[in-house]
Amino acid sequence: MASIPPTTSSDSFQIISSLRYDPAIPRAIGERTAEPCLLGTPYYLLPYHRDRLLNAAICFNWAKAIEFLQQDLGQFTRILDTFIPDKSESWRLRIVIDSSGACKVEANPTVSMDLLKLLCPTEEVSQLNTWRVYVDSEPTTPSDFTTHKTTARGDYTAARHRSGILSPQEQAEVLVINPKGEVMEGSITTPYFRRRRHGSEKVGTSKDSEPGWVTPPLLSGGNAGTTRRYALVEGFCTEEVIAVADLVDGEECWLSNGVRGFIPGRIVLMDPKGSERSHFHGNT
Repeated sequence: MASIPPTTSSDSFQIISSLRYDPAIPRAIGERTAEPCLLGTPYYLLPYHRDRLLNAAICFNWAKAIEFLQQDLGQFTRILDTFIPDKSESWRLRIVIDSSGACKVEANPTVSMDLLKLLCPTEEVSQLNTWRVYVDSEPTTPSDFTTHKTTARGDYTAARHRSGILSPQEQAEVLVINPKGEVMEGSITTPYFRRRRHGSEKVGTSKDSEPGWVTPPLLSGGNAGTTRRYALVEGFCTEEVIAVADLVDGEECWLSNGVRGFIPGRIVLMDPKGSERSHFHGNT
C-alpha cells in the first residue's frame, strides 16, 4: 500500500503524464532509434508513458485504473486520439487518470521544434537556448509523490518559487534535493551530468564503452520519467548518485522531459553579482 500523506486522499489527486503529440515524429525520427516502436507514432514515447501511469496506479492500489491501463496499447492510442483537436497540428498533452480509472487528456497547442531534440543527444552541449539550472535551497522528502507523477505537485511549485522561476515559459529549471544532499531530479525535467570520477581520473572522462553522462538513481527519490528511461535504454547515460556538493558553477548538463525532449543546461550556483546563491548541502 502506498504511503499517502494524511492530508492527501485518493480522491484529491490524480496520476498524470505529459507528452508531445506531433504528426511529423514518425517520418522525422522514427528510424533513428534502437526501438522504432517508440518513435514510430505521433505520441512521443507513448509505451513508456502508459507504463509510467500503470506503475503509479499499482503503487496507489487503484484497481480500476490498473484495469484501464492494462488494455492493449493500440486501444489506449485510439482513446487518446479522441482528445486530439486536429491531428495535423502539434499538441502538448497531459494525460490525467483518477482512482476510478477515468481518463481525460488536456491538449494545448505547442510551438514547433527541431524534432531531433526528441532523440538522445549525440554531441557536446550547445550554447544556444541553454537553460539556467539552479539548486533548491531547501530539501524535499522523497515519497510516492516524487517517485510517481501526480497532480500533488506542491513541493515542485515551492522549489521553483524559491529559485525565482515564476513562469513555465522561462528557460530555467531547479534541481530538487533530498535531505541527504543528493540531486533527486528537476522540477519539470530529468537532469543528466557529466560522469563523475574520483581519484586520479578527471571529471568528464569515461572508460571505453561507458556513457559519458549520468542521471540520479531512483533511490535518491526522483521521478521515474519516460525520457529518463529512454536515455538509459539508448545508452546515453548510466545511474549515479549526484551530491549537490559536487556540482560546479557553470558546468554543463542536459535536461529532458516528454514534451520538450532533450535541452542543454548550465548549473548556476552564483548570482549575477558574483555571490553564491543559497542552496542546500544536506545533512552532515
